[in-house]
Amino acid sequence: MSYDVVIIGAGIVGAACAAECAREGLSVAIVEARITGGGATAAGMGHLVVMDDSEAQFALTRYSQQLWDEVSTELPREA
Repeated sequence: MSYDVVIIGAGIVGAACAAECAREGLSVAIVEARITGGGATAAGMGHLVVMDDSEAQFALTRYSQQLWDEVSTELPREA
């Protein structure tokens, strides 16, 4: 089987990248050694911080929070 994109790691960043690629119609494979969101994402307790050092940084981190809001109900509650 072949994929358009292979994402290494299913933490918050990898999952968001995979979701966006899938929304764009790409076939996506995710390679994760453990459970989704269980590595660095779990170690950070799932906190998302809005960085506002510049307009571009604020826009990117706000977009990340919006993506989280979209998928958070689909994620397991247990760590």
